Amino acid sequence: MSMSMPIMLAFLALICGGITTFVWKIAGANDVYGPSYMVVETIAFGVVAVLIHIVQRHPFDLSPRMTGLASFGGIFAAVSVYAMLLAFRLGGQGSIIFPIAGLGVVVSVILSIVIFREPVNITRLLGLGLGVSSIIVLSR
Repeated sequence: MSMSMPIMLAFLALICGGITTFVWKIAGANDVYGPSYMVVETIAFGVVAVLIHIVQRHPFDLSPRMTGLASFGGIFAAVSVYAMLLAFRLGGQGSIIFPIAGLGVVVSVILSIVIFREPVNITRLLGLGLGVSSIIVLSR
């Protein structure tokens, strides 16, 4: 049985996201100044986005509404990255900080259910509950 493309992309995001947050731990443990680190990370992010545009030969195309949404998301992403970098710089342990930050998935799931009216069933609730439980256990 083959895995669907959205699931494979989700696994790619999982791996890349995990590496990204682990690199934040390394940066924080090396007393990096968060805003400087964030600027360089943002430049690298932008270069990759431009390369994708070039490879796909697609012009920049974003409505004013989606530009606002991207800016809104970017602000929250910046606060999240800065908080993580600072937590690690202050001596936070990855085995505690990562699971707590990982609870952000709960926020995403709740917003998806409320805003997009995604169906809720016992299997999803059980999975979410098990995920939250594992994060609580890991952070102790």
